[in-house]
Amino acid sequence: MGVDNYIYFVFDGKPEEIKDFLKKEFEVEVRDEEFGDPRMDYLREKGLLGEDFQLITSGELLFDPPLRTTEWGAIINADFWIYTVNGHTILEIHPVLRSRWGFVLSSEVIRLLKQFMKEEPLLICGYRDDVELTGLGFEHNMSYLFINWLPEAIKTGKLETLPSALTVVKKEFMTLGEGLYEVPIPWRPGEMGFLFVGGLDGYAVIWFFGIVDFDDPEDVKESLMEPWEMAWDLVIPVKLPLENAKRVQSNRWQEMVREIFNAHTSGDYSRLKCMGD
Repeated sequence: MGVDNYIYFVFDGKPEEIKDFLKKEFEVEVRDEEFGDPRMDYLREKGLLGEDFQLITSGELLFDPPLRTTEWGAIINADFWIYTVNGHTILEIHPVLRSRWGFVLSSEVIRLLKQFMKEEPLLICGYRDDVELTGLGFEHNMSYLFINWLPEAIKTGKLETLPSALTVVKKEFMTLGEGLYEVPIPWRPGEMGFLFVGGLDGYAVIWFFGIVDFDDPEDVKESLMEPWEMAWDLVIPVKLPLENAKRVQSNRWQEMVREIFNAHTSGDYSRLKCMGD
């Protein structure tokens, strides 16, 4: 047994367009099979999934080059599934081996996301199956409900709720400018966490850290500076409201986190080592 990690890409294109993109960008094997899942039927009978929620196709794709990790070897492939949900197409990828995902370098995660950004997804986020979704407000602990909800996150034309601790969204969906923000944590009443909004090729990257003491170097190092931080945070669903986010006024904190963000996204980890000394 182990934890399975999934990355989601929400598109406004048709499933055939996404399938063609995968075939153009990767070495792909499409599985020719009949799809059926009693969990999906149960949720549809309960009225929790619409009739247009459909699993269209699945298969396997190869990463070229493979995703580098800090240890245990590279990740060379992923299983994928394509769904239709509320007028959108959602691509789900499941990198394997699953035990290696937690060690993928942040810069490799960004490289991978950039590859998929060529097809201009509206939203990118993730999920891991050891998270109890009912604790985030879903009626059942089934990933189909999370997938079904993703178009809701941007249906108003702006991102009001953060799906996962690392989320990438087209800039036009973001109302927060770049920088460090403090935000209430619903599942820890009365406590505040922090998130950073950065830019990436026409997209906003929202990175939620949780509770951090920015005046404690050891806490900053443990919370933000491990070279695999973004791989880990991408697959942690949080469903965090953004409406009460407030910009942090400390310029020192702002610059510190911006430097850490740039180190992760560029792969220049010497920046992190200097900050940790």
